[in-house]
Amino acid sequence: MVNKKTFNNFKELGTYIKKKRRETGERIESIASKLLIKKIILQNIENGIFTQSDYEKNTYLKGFLKTYIKDLNIINDCDLDNLFLNNTIGINKTGMSIENNKVEKNKFGSLVILTSLILIGLLFLFWNKSTYQDLFELEKFLK
Repeated sequence: MVNKKTFNNFKELGTYIKKKRRETGERIESIASKLLIKKIILQNIENGIFTQSDYEKNTYLKGFLKTYIKDLNIINDCDLDNLFLNNTIGINKTGMSIENNKVEKNKFGSLVILTSLILIGLLFLFWNKSTYQDLFELEKFLK
């Protein structure tokens, strides 16, 4: 089994892609017109202008990169699912969990909403009770 290449950052990935493109002898302009991707985007990929965060958040960038890698026939060399070495380390390394923080905030928010609804219900009940009592007394008075 062939080990697929992973990268420390986008700059390293871009350098690798540029090296492979130069080995094929193709110009970036011809690749841009062939793939229908703007030349500036391909240049930014090769120059490592983008960040790992840009890559993770931008679906178009993922598509452009995948198309470019396929065109250069290095798709088997690169692990597209885990392009970057530190892709999965981030939060787990610190021992923090984003989900736990969200749950605590949601619990607090839910508690505030529940308490508000109970108070509104009680106010309505007491207001409604006095209205019914007034109507009952009015009915007695009218008889």
